[in-house]
Amino acid sequence: MKKSVDYSKIRGFNYTQPNGWDDRDAWSHYSHDIVERDMCYAERLKLNSARIFIPYSCYRDQPATFLANEKDFVRTAWKHGISTNPIVFFGFFGSDSWEDEIVRTDGETMRPVIKTIRDPSLWVKGEEYFDRLYEAIGNEPGLLFWDLFNEPGFTDNFVTWYDEEPGYVGDFRPGRPNMQELREKQELVWAYVRHFCKYVKSKDPDHDIGVGNIFIWETEPSKTAELVDVIVFHDYSATRARLREALDMAVALGKKYNKPVLDNEMCCIARGNPYDMAIELHDEYGIGWYLFELMIGVDGWNRVHGVVYPNGTVRDPAIVSAIYGFHRNREESIVQSDIGQEDYVNRAIYYADKVLHETRRPRRRDHSMDAKELLEACEFAANLLEGGELVSMACPPTAKIEAYRRMKNPNCFEIRDFLMELIETLKRTTHYVKEDPSFRELRI
Repeated sequence: MKKSVDYSKIRGFNYTQPNGWDDRDAWSHYSHDIVERDMCYAERLKLNSARIFIPYSCYRDQPATFLANEKDFVRTAWKHGISTNPIVFFGFFGSDSWEDEIVRTDGETMRPVIKTIRDPSLWVKGEEYFDRLYEAIGNEPGLLFWDLFNEPGFTDNFVTWYDEEPGYVGDFRPGRPNMQELREKQELVWAYVRHFCKYVKSKDPDHDIGVGNIFIWETEPSKTAELVDVIVFHDYSATRARLREALDMAVALGKKYNKPVLDNEMCCIARGNPYDMAIELHDEYGIGWYLFELMIGVDGWNRVHGVVYPNGTVRDPAIVSAIYGFHRNREESIVQSDIGQEDYVNRAIYYADKVLHETRRPRRRDHSMDAKELLEACEFAANLLEGGELVSMACPPTAKIEAYRRMKNPNCFEIRDFLMELIETLKRTTHYVKEDPSFRELRI
């Protein structure tokens, strides 16, 4: 029976287990317990779909284990109300080794196109792979739709090698390809993609298919819009105007082909594409989305991606707020915080001065509580600053305070310096003016 999907309601995430450096490593060390924990986080966030990268190499090396893990993931996620959108041909080249795949041609300025893509007689291996994957998870209720390829129009096949430059031996860098040559090589890949669009639909008429194009404007050059059930694209636009341009094109293509559209990769703070902006505009346009990605782990990408740490804390509460539909006010109606209006800035400054004085007095024979008192004064000031959003929250002052509290013998001289920095920041950001000290008799 054909599965009906309202793609405008997708609130998804890309998912890699936070115990590996890449997708292959994560699936090679698959952990049911970690997936269970992470899907609990996703459920609490009211997210409803997971997009997973499933490397062909893991299937090739351990097919039975790989397929069992895929089934376990789909079932575990579905238990938490989360569907699965697997990328079928991620890292699929169809051979037993990378070396066998490369067609080496002297004089080529571009990395050559994969051997399997050039030779349709070898495509049967991909068909066999999908057949096995379909047998494993094709009848699972948690399967949402098949994302057949990840960014097929822009891959490592289309970048140039470094020419033995110092420090770059064996590495590669983006080149400036001849666009005619690039399109010719892309067409080889897209012919491959179109074949599998038809093949997968013939094998599984009950689930939709899509192709994860790197940009919405690659939809028509790939000639896949006629073949897919949902037009899928990725977008990491750096400004609202640029993002609106991409979303306008997505809406127009959806109308042209009478098909839903879906962005299943977005959000990267290193590209000027913050989560709150991307979520807000996609919701405004009624286009479903998948964040990149759910977990903050050890992967190098996690410095700029991810919502939740493995311990359940978050990097940026604004992301959680945006997921729930609440966005930062950027209009004229902003009410700026005035943390000094109840005299607690004065109290914090007075309290800090008192603690700094008391903990350095030579006649104070017992200094065992110095660190505790200094950190209490630090927290008083830090809570005012953080509550008023007057300091950077990339590493909140209260995180530094908690780090000191976890130390067995914290350095009180360092803490004093930190407290003085906090007080100076309080004075500067609140335009502090010393007032009547009558509040000193009040409880501080």
